[in-house]
Amino acid sequence: MKNRVLVTIAGENYTIISEDSEEYVKKAAELVDSKISEISSGVPLSALNAAVLAALSIADDSLKASTAADNMRTQMKSYLDDASRLRSELNEARRELQRIKGGK
Repeated sequence: MKNRVLVTIAGENYTIISEDSEEYVKKAAELVDSKISEISSGVPLSALNAAVLAALSIADDSLKASTAADNMRTQMKSYLDDASRLRSELNEARRELQRIKGGK
């Protein structure tokens, strides 16, 4: 179901039609509005330039977060591989211990 959400960005009202929840759309709009305000504070910029710089900043944040998530996934895979290898070594050591105990 599509939601119609009224948001204000840089002093302009927009009706956003989205399948996402109203809360999510408002949160996204607040992020954009906040970034535009941050960029244009104390600096004379056109609305278009402020919007482009805000979009670039948000894209930068997104790409950095994506890279960090990829790095975390790679590290987690490495940890899981290590854990699996160590589990196999532990099982082998247990079998060897049982063999030695049984041989006495």
